[in-house]
Amino acid sequence: MLSRSYVLVVDDDPAIRGLVAEALRGEGFSVDLAAHGREALDAMRARRPATVVLDLMMPVMDGFTFIENCHKEQLCNGVPIVVITAVQEALRRMEEVPVHACIAKPFDLDDLVRVVGQYARPGSNGTVAR
Repeated sequence: MLSRSYVLVVDDDPAIRGLVAEALRGEGFSVDLAAHGREALDAMRARRPATVVLDLMMPVMDGFTFIENCHKEQLCNGVPIVVITAVQEALRRMEEVPVHACIAKPFDLDDLVRVVGQYARPGSNGTVAR
């Protein structure tokens, strides 16, 4: 299968990172992984993803701080962010941050892949296909 878009998956839980990566790769996405926001910023400095799948509650640098720094450095311009979180307070705070979709944990992998696919199109350079 031809590789579709590049997706960066950011979650501190290695099991969730692995499951999400496996599901996305199974649909032809190229996937990189980061365990926290600081790793994700480093990854984005090296390679611009078409979409970021982001947990919010992580050690070292949480998802809210990642989003703030990502925008300050202009790394997120045109890059859709799909948030995955189990924390209800984080879901309520989503109105405060610029994200494209928010999915509550536990989530269905097929639903997540479908949502990511809405933003990361084949050949996408990181901008949202309209």
